Amino acid sequence: MLDSTDWWDHRPVFSTTDKMSRITGLAPGEQPGHVTTRLLVSVLLCFLGWGAVSLLGTSALCGTTSAPSSTCAVDIPGHISAIWFIVAAVVVLYLVLAVTTDLTATARERLGQRRAAALLRSAPLLAGMSVGAFISAATAVAPDPSDVLRRTVHGEIGTESIAVSVVVAVLTGLWCVTVVVRLPSALLHARQRQLTIERLRRDGRRYAGQVKLGRVVIWLGHDPELEVTIAYDSPAGSHQLQARMRTSPDRVPADGSQVVVFDDLRGVVHIELDPEAEPAFEPEARYAPSE
Repeated sequence: MLDSTDWWDHRPVFSTTDKMSRITGLAPGEQPGHVTTRLLVSVLLCFLGWGAVSLLGTSALCGTTSAPSSTCAVDIPGHISAIWFIVAAVVVLYLVLAVTTDLTATARERLGQRRAAALLRSAPLLAGMSVGAFISAATAVAPDPSDVLRRTVHGEIGTESIAVSVVVAVLTGLWCVTVVVRLPSALLHARQRQLTIERLRRDGRRYAGQVKLGRVVIWLGHDPELEVTIAYDSPAGSHQLQARMRTSPDRVPADGSQVVVFDDLRGVVHIELDPEAEPAFEPEARYAPSE
C-alpha cells in the first residue's frame, strides 16, 4: 500500500456527488487539510513573484517606446544587452514558476481537491499581475494624468505601454475578483468533503463491493474520468451506486475490481479501492487520450 500523504497517489478517486475537479480525496491515515502558514507564505511569494514579472515586463515595454525613462516604473538601463536581459528574464520567470508550482502541489495535497488548489494558486497570481501592471500605468501617468490619459486614448506614439499596462491591470484584476469570490466556497467544500471521508472511515459501516467500468466522460489533462457502477451487499440487501472515478491511464482498475464502501446508513457513502485485494489495472494505452 502506498504511504504517500498525497491523495492523488492513491488513485483512483471515487465520488457519488461530485464531478471533475470538484472530486475530493484524502490519503489513508491523513487528517483533513486546511490553509496552513506554509501555504500562506507560498501565496505571498506567488503574489510578489507575479507582481515582479508584471512590473518588469511592462517596464521593459515602456523602455522600448519613446516615452521618457522617468515615466517607466523600473528604469532598465539601455546599456544592458538583449542577451543578458533575456537571461535575467528567464531566471526570474523560472523562480516564479517554481514557487507557483510548489504552491499548487502543496495546496492539492493538503486540500485534496484540484479546484480548490487551482483557485488558491490563481488568486495571488492574478492579483500580482494586476498590481504590477497598475503600478506601471500609475507611474506613467503621474507627471500629468489628464494629458497622458488624453494622449493614450488617442493612441499617440509613446503611450503604447500605458495602454497595455491598463488593459493587463483591468483584465487580470476583474479575473482575480471572480476567483476570490469563488475561493471561500471551494475551500469550504474541500474541507467538508475531507471531513466526511474521515468520518465514514472511522464510523461508517464497511462493505465489500465491486466496480463496473463505464464510459470515459472526460479527460482532465491526460487523466480520464469514468462513469462507474459500484455493486455491494449489505444487511439491507443488494445495492448499485452510480459514481464518477478520476484516475490516470496507468491506474484504471480492471473491471470487477474489489472496492470498499463506507456507509453511514443515512445515504452518505465513501468508496475507495481495496488495497488488500492487490488490484490489477487495465493496460495504460487503453485509457490514454487520443492525440
